[in-house]
Amino acid sequence: MNAAAMSATDIDNARVGNDFINDVTKQLLPKRTALVAEIEEDWTTPVDTRMEAIGGTVYRRTLSDVTHQVNHEDVAAMKADLAQLKAEHAQARADRKAKLQTHINQLDTKIQDQLQKAKEKHQAAEREAQAKVQVLKSKAAAAVAATR
Repeated sequence: MNAAAMSATDIDNARVGNDFINDVTKQLLPKRTALVAEIEEDWTTPVDTRMEAIGGTVYRRTLSDVTHQVNHEDVAAMKADLAQLKAEHAQARADRKAKLQTHINQLDTKIQDQLQKAKEKHQAAEREAQAKVQVLKSKAAAAVAATR
């Protein structure tokens, strides 16, 4: 599938940012295929080795990086919309200003909500990562103790 042929729905479902699409588009040759997959891997070498053997290239993004990039792009788009509404508001007649101000307020609230959700997701991911680190440390300590 050509990256340019991907529909907006496919891109949204894949949870990839524009930076990823741009990287792949630059490298994807005509009549070649790109596969976007969300996988959990403990070790990257097996996938990298197999892809190299068949002439493939792996572009990796951590899920947290992807989520951050997509949220950043969403907020940037909303901020652009907000700026446009404010510019229109500045030039509007009095009767139109009230409606525009309502839209401005709603969009500003949506931006703040999106930023808050992103912050909360980031904090949750940090807590989860720390918990995983603790589990791995415990397993490592148990493995060391078992070998003694």
